[in-house]
Amino acid sequence: MFTRAALPSWIAILGGAVFPFALAPFFYWPLGLISLAALFFSLQHSATTGAAFKRAWLFGFAQFGLGVSWIYVSMHDHGGTPAWLAVPAVGLFAGFLALIPATWFALRQKLSSQSLAVFSFAAYWFLQEWCRSWFLTGFPWLYAGDAHLSTMLAGWAPITGAYGISFILALTAAAIVVVAQTRNWVYLIPLLLWPAGDALRNLNWTHNIGTMTVGVVQGNVEQNRKWLNEEIFPTIDRYQEDTRSLFGNDLILWPETAITLLYQRYQPYMELFAEELQAHNSTVITGIPFRWPRGTELEGEYHNSIIAFGDGEGVYHKQRLVPFGEYIPLESAIRGLIPFFDLPMSSFRAGDPEQDLLKVAVHSGEQNDLALIAPYICYEIAYPDLVLQTARHADLLVTISNDAWFGDSLGPKQHMALAQMRALETGRWVLRSTNTGISALVNHHGDIVQRIPVGERTGFSAVAERRTGETLYMKTGLTPLLILAFGLMGLATLIRGKRHG
Repeated sequence: MFTRAALPSWIAILGGAVFPFALAPFFYWPLGLISLAALFFSLQHSATTGAAFKRAWLFGFAQFGLGVSWIYVSMHDHGGTPAWLAVPAVGLFAGFLALIPATWFALRQKLSSQSLAVFSFAAYWFLQEWCRSWFLTGFPWLYAGDAHLSTMLAGWAPITGAYGISFILALTAAAIVVVAQTRNWVYLIPLLLWPAGDALRNLNWTHNIGTMTVGVVQGNVEQNRKWLNEEIFPTIDRYQEDTRSLFGNDLILWPETAITLLYQRYQPYMELFAEELQAHNSTVITGIPFRWPRGTELEGEYHNSIIAFGDGEGVYHKQRLVPFGEYIPLESAIRGLIPFFDLPMSSFRAGDPEQDLLKVAVHSGEQNDLALIAPYICYEIAYPDLVLQTARHADLLVTISNDAWFGDSLGPKQHMALAQMRALETGRWVLRSTNTGISALVNHHGDIVQRIPVGERTGFSAVAERRTGETLYMKTGLTPLLILAFGLMGLATLIRGKRHG
């Protein structure tokens, strides 16, 4: 098993295993370079398409097996799935995700010339991350670029997004391997992209159009009791009580499904509390389940939603639903097989892509204005394309979640870092509220201005900037990167074809 022939496979496994440590909460970013270098080296020693598929799959299985191990917490601790079943279920999920890089790098082995190995490796790494963002609704998690919130490469985020940083990392890692093997120093030219990124950090892509006061309530409601009938009204009282100490802030943010009553049933209580909010010039934005009433076209359909009330208004229905959490693929066949497939509120309908932004009246200071707020629920903040679509019209981004499903595992920390990356990419401040943490305010540089630790019932008040303008990434999206990647892919294929023609 530990033979010389098996060495590239073991290097791939070890490379995948260290990958998550480059990301939140560790941020040992050099490990990301080492990880990608290990994959490149392993693929160099793959003589066949099958060998490349196997080694890229082993890398991905280790990467996702450790990196998304927090799914076990939701399945076992809160979903009622026994450990003997939850562990292999996480393994199956990791193995399925690993098929994506395995397929792309097998394609690279089949099509690409070795003379462009460094460039094709970067292109295919980007393409497999991009593919994972939309395939079967997408899982845009554990991207290599997400490790670089505070490094020299952070300056590239408003230009290329985290995807572009991933491309640079893959290019750098492959180049370092080739230089170590050949002593051909010309391959170190990609390293110039690092100081260039550092210089780009000095650019301001968006500008301040004023401030607004914001508050966050972190209710810290125990997940195992959150959906019990006897907890509905104590939870409403908890959030309203904790909010009164924050009255006077323009915007006060509650977490995802902070209110476990349906929107229509909560309306009488909402209207009473809205009067208090209006008297203090405040708006609450909260997560709440929404059901279409009788007589409407979508009668009886549910949404995971956000509402704004008080001195503001608006409703938003979540667009990107969590498979097996908010909807069940092949529901008629698998619903009821294990308790995890019967969790509360697991039959939501996706919201329409064209939805209005939320509106919040701003009274703080000498201002008297209307702020446009772009809302995102749970892991929607992980989708760069979704955030770009609405952020360009918004003054401030808000994201709500209920990361209590994942305890104090890697999941909530990784989720928080994704919100920071979206702030950096869009040049917008981000306000985040979760049930049990991490709740925070993030500035347009991706830095946390204020935060609440995991597991505390508390809140905070702060001043957030409202910003306008577009980063280059917001204007171009992924088009330049896709053209570059597919161009390199085609060039490598063309050169290979000529040499084998």
